[in-house]
Amino acid sequence: MTEILGQTILDQIVDQNFPLASFPAEKYSQAVADTLEGNFDLGKINRSEVKINGGIENDGQTISLELAPYPLPLRYINEYKKLIHVDQQIKVFSYLIFESNKISRSKLKIVQLPDLKDLDSQIQNFYEIEKNWKAPEEDDKTIEKDAKTSTKK
Repeated sequence: MTEILGQTILDQIVDQNFPLASFPAEKYSQAVADTLEGNFDLGKINRSEVKINGGIENDGQTISLELAPYPLPLRYINEYKKLIHVDQQIKVFSYLIFESNKISRSKLKIVQLPDLKDLDSQIQNFYEIEKNWKAPEEDDKTIEKDAKTSTKK
């Protein structure tokens, strides 16, 4: 855990002025966890990611490691602007972020990591959640409401 001046963190996040290591993969393997960890720096705001099967944008998965002050992806610039006080020393933590259309309704799962020693098993846990995920069933009221809304157009 490192402390960084809020203004420095905010500048890096707003400008997206931090190292980003990104690479593609066809499927998950231990090599993915090793590469994520190898491209990650615990000393400064940064992000390491892998896009499996094209990433979340292409109905695959995006797995990233981020060093950030809050459990929010670094791309959430507006939220960070509201949360960070520029004059304070702010603790930063490492977060594992798993993005998939099948992980949750938000398509996002974030875990704070005390260290990186169990990175592979943490990612494997996400794959288990995704593998067992079932699409939420729409209830009759939602379907009726959608039907009424579409007929009013």
